[in-house]
Amino acid sequence: MAADATFFKYEPSSGKKKNKGPELVTAVSMRSEAGMGEDKIYWLARKLDEDSFELQELNESNVPAGPSRTVSAEEFSADYALELDYWQQHVRPAMEKQDQRLERGEAHRERGELYSAEMEYADALAVDENNVRATFGLGLTYLEKGDAEKAFEIFSKVLEMKSAFQPEHKHMFNDFGISMRKNGMYRQALEYYKRGVDLDSNDENLFFNIARTHFEAGDWQNCIRYLTMCLEKNRGVKEAVKFCHYLIKRTSVDDGMLRDMGSDKNGSTLRSEVLTLLRKMQLAAGIELDDAIEKTHEIRDRMIAIEEEDMRLDEIEKDMYNLDDM
Repeated sequence: MAADATFFKYEPSSGKKKNKGPELVTAVSMRSEAGMGEDKIYWLARKLDEDSFELQELNESNVPAGPSRTVSAEEFSADYALELDYWQQHVRPAMEKQDQRLERGEAHRERGELYSAEMEYADALAVDENNVRATFGLGLTYLEKGDAEKAFEIFSKVLEMKSAFQPEHKHMFNDFGISMRKNGMYRQALEYYKRGVDLDSNDENLFFNIARTHFEAGDWQNCIRYLTMCLEKNRGVKEAVKFCHYLIKRTSVDDGMLRDMGSDKNGSTLRSEVLTLLRKMQLAAGIELDDAIEKTHEIRDRMIAIEEEDMRLDEIEKDMYNLDDM
């Protein structure tokens, strides 16, 4: 049963943070390739710390593309030579132009100029077909245009991109999940959120968003489970506490919700599990233990009463059917 999707106006933080850049960014080549001219392979080098560097090969457009690898400071010093002129004349300008394409695409998308955004992201992907930021941006643009088929193609592509699964891309999975939820693509939204959780299992906002997606899909049990996990991560999320109180209040007036919670072949086994989740959720929201137990007992009694009433109506219906056959 679909749930009311208008309850929340809260959108959790995407977790975007401005990370302090590496101490050194430049172009390098392998010392063994000195004098090779156009056949030389260039790498973008980033200093991670005193003991290691990250290397990523530059493509024909002089932007870093493909997987990166980490080498020790000793290996870097012994095997690689700085290419400062190449960095200044070719790599840095190419990377700046790529950043400008991405920034223009994001600005267009935020203003609702979706065709312009699509063109900018497409240009960025022409320079680097596996650019994570451009791929996510293009997918979001398609979702906002209502082109679910193309969005799904991007969705599938991202899940195959190893470079996408880095902690700094967590907010992109979150943003994509939000857009998918708004488009009713609940299964895909959950897959993206859970990939975000794989990158950062301590982000309460991701758990809130998963709970909200289950809520809108009418999956009460998983809604309660993930909302509890959100509150256990951070009881200070006010909207999560409000969400908890709303769900508890709704159990007093929504018989259909209680039927859904208690419906399963296992009957009372499932009901017991849901009631345990409801009690845990209340405790995670800061409700006193005695109050949580009392409220859970009230919900249990209503679930049993509804089940008994449904059984009674079924029996009456069967009797009526039998009379019609006489």
